[in-house]
Order: sequence, then structure tokens, then C-alpha cells
Amino acid sequence: MNKKACILGATGLVGSELLQILLNDESYDEVLVYTRKSLDISHPRLSVKVGNLTNEDFFKEPIPADHIFCCIGTTQSKTPDVSDYKQIDFGIPIHSAQAGLAGGMKKFLVVSSLGANADSKMFYPRVKGQMEDALRKMSIPHLHIFRPSMLLGNREEFRFGEAFGKVVMKVFGFLIPSKYKGIQASEVAEAMHKVANLDIANEVYESKEIKKLVS
Repeated sequence: MNKKACILGATGLVGSELLQILLNDESYDEVLVYTRKSLDISHPRLSVKVGNLTNEDFFKEPIPADHIFCCIGTTQSKTPDVSDYKQIDFGIPIHSAQAGLAGGMKKFLVVSSLGANADSKMFYPRVKGQMEDALRKMSIPHLHIFRPSMLLGNREEFRFGEAFGKVVMKVFGFLIPSKYKGIQASEVAEAMHKVANLDIANEVYESKEIKKLVS
């Protein structure tokens, strides 16, 4: 039986890789993209809804998708205001999951972060942990959480922390435990697609598990 998918964050590192994978998978009748800016590609099975994803009203209507892939994420350097930051990294996943449930969603797959913990003293992992906990309380039929370490790939914008991390990894990678080594965004996207099409229970995947899925 064919199905529909929805991606949030399709212009980002993971989301852009995932979009190509889903468009190449003909078992999906339609691939919906919810985005704040228009896309540079067109496809007969691609539908795009452009708007302000941090506005709760954007998700007033149910999302008519079987599988929702939430690849949203920002950084504190890009979004220094903590309220704006939380609207993105917490608000968008929660509101999209609610709209998905209203539309008959079967699976919700979300990119979180290594170290996500609602009790963390650090803001970034705390928000990610709070987001995960809120999703777990929503009675989503199948919830899959991906916690990659540093994402590798070609970004549109320059991120100094990631660039520095790549240099460290290149020089001292042999000293870094596998859990903390960088992972290609394409691997995360491939793992999300694979999990969406497997009949498995709710799971949390860190980089080691993600790599196993795609090896």
C-alpha cells in the first residue's frame, strides 16, 4: 500500500538528503515539505507548503501523512534568543506531531541530539530532552528518535564550531570514542528512511546504531 511522507527541515543538512531519498522511493505517493522558504527543485510527487513554522497557526490543519520526518534544528549562535530557539527546537516538533496525529500519522521520526536530557544544566541538550519527553507523552503509534553526534556534510552557512570539530576529528579521530565521532548527514537520512519502512517498536538511535542501520 502506498503512503505519504512529510518532511520538516528539508533545506537542512539531513532534510535535504532525506528529500532526495523519499522522492526516489516510489512507494510514497506524495512527499510533502513544510518549509519557511521555497525549494529549488520540482517533482511530480512533491508538494510544498511555505510559511512560518514557529507560528502555531501554521499547524492548524492536520498533516495528511503516514510518516513525518522532523529534521528541524538550529544553533545558539544562529538563534541567540532563548525564546526563539525553543520555538524552533521544541515548538516545531511538538506542533507538527500534534498535526500529524490529527491527520492519521503512523510514524514520527525526529532528529534530536547526542546528550539530549531534560535535566541537563546546559540549555541546548535540555531543550532537546524536553522535546523528546513531550513527544513520548503524545501517544504516537511509532516514535523514533535519532541522536547523532556532530553532523558532517556541506552546509549553506558556515558554523565555526563544526568546522573546528572536523579539524579535531581529522587529527585526533583515532582517540575519540565512536559515540562522539562525527557522522555524515546522508547516513542519518538513510537510517531514518530505513526505520520508517521497518516494522519495529519505538527506539532511540545514537550514532553507533545509526551506522549499523546503514552498514
